Amino acid sequence: MFWKKQQPDQPGQSQSISGSQISNAQVQQTQAGRDATASQSGNLAQQQSGMTGAEVVKLLEELEAAVKNAGLSSQQQEEALDYLKPAKREAAKENADKDLVAQNLKKVGETLATVDKASDAGKNLWQKGQQVFSAIAPWLGIASKFLGL
Repeated sequence: MFWKKQQPDQPGQSQSISGSQISNAQVQQTQAGRDATASQSGNLAQQQSGMTGAEVVKLLEELEAAVKNAGLSSQQQEEALDYLKPAKREAAKENADKDLVAQNLKKVGETLATVDKASDAGKNLWQKGQQVFSAIAPWLGIASKFLGL
């Protein structure tokens, strides 16, 4: 039998990851030759979603304007906006609670679905809501499960 001994001048290999939070990510590691170093940095959440909180807020503002201009009854409009406003406010925060945003948007979606069945104006609003929800789903990450996406 032949045993390969580690040469005394060959250092062992080690890896360390610090100060990181990884979710919904694919991590690939490879073994490199001697004295090789690789590093990666950046905002993983932004890289994954390709969208910032400010862009999410802008989309939610567009949906808010659509709700206000859809010709809904004051009760329907108020109900949709009662959930949309806190979602928008939370999305604007630096470390937004995406679960909270998604839960509020789920309620907005339920309201728009009800309105969709009631009028033609509601149909257009429902379509706009679906477009916005689909666009921000990557930003929400796993929280998008609340939206059923």
